[in-house]
Amino acid sequence: MAVFPGSEVDEGDHGLRPGTRQAGASTEDRWWMLLLRYYRRHRGKFLGVVIGLWVGFGVMLLGVLWTLFVSLCVAVGYFVGRRLDDNQEDLLDFLDRVLPPGRR
Repeated sequence: MAVFPGSEVDEGDHGLRPGTRQAGASTEDRWWMLLLRYYRRHRGKFLGVVIGLWVGFGVMLLGVLWTLFVSLCVAVGYFVGRRLDDNQEDLLDFLDRVLPPGRR
């Protein structure tokens, strides 16, 4: 059975392509392979846990308002980066379009 539709990865190979599994893989290598396999199968749950941990530790260490500020900065950075990747747009062109024109 495939890990997700369109995948050639088999359930028993821990997320590796056929023929790439090493016979003497260390415990650490197997741990990362299992983590990668879990991420591929449950991407939404995995990212939800990571974001929840980020917010939880942020609230404990920084407080609620600083955590919201840092989370907002991360979200804006993600949004800008995604726009630049999707449109293949230069950063200066993007800033010229988003920010108001300056006065000289």
